[in-house]
Amino acid sequence: MNRQEKIASLIGDIGIPILGFFFWNWSIYFICLFFLLDQLSREVSQVYRMRYIKDQVQLSGKSYLLNFLIFIAFFFIVHWYNFMLHPTINFAHEMNAFFWYQDSGIAQGFILFPLVIFSERMRFKMNMKQFSTEMHLKSWQNHSVQLLAYLLLFLILSIGLMVVDLSKTASFLMLILGFASVTLFADKLSAFFPR
Repeated sequence: MNRQEKIASLIGDIGIPILGFFFWNWSIYFICLFFLLDQLSREVSQVYRMRYIKDQVQLSGKSYLLNFLIFIAFFFIVHWYNFMLHPTINFAHEMNAFFWYQDSGIAQGFILFPLVIFSERMRFKMNMKQFSTEMHLKSWQNHSVQLLAYLLLFLILSIGLMVVDLSKTASFLMLILGFASVTLFADKLSAFFPR
């Protein structure tokens, strides 16, 4: 991941959750839903981009399958983490509340969904113009490793909640520090991931 991508990821992965938590009164689950939405858009964009350039870059079916399985596990572990935080949580109700939450007179779903899609579309266009074949492959590996690192982060936080009862603010700070660490350092492990 180059410097520009890291800065963009930090803004999306850390900046918006901080604004949400402190200024828009988002719960931890709201932050996780935004994060899942962002990761889903990246996942779709990565798969689409690799399929788009399949004549230049050959990825194994194993690589696609592994990435898909990691994403599914990541989705479930995020929900387990939130269940550990709030055992009485109603996920369907919270997802609905997240979409329809109004802070400035309009439901945030009508702002966030297009914003996430637009930003990922811009990243896609930039990568298609600037990336060499090797850079596309490296980006795929970095994305897969980052997903795995997020999965491990939520697993560790979930297990930690079984041992220690944390306040909402402490849970949020640990989550944000985890997001920052993954964004900044996960790409160092990409050499160990299959192509």
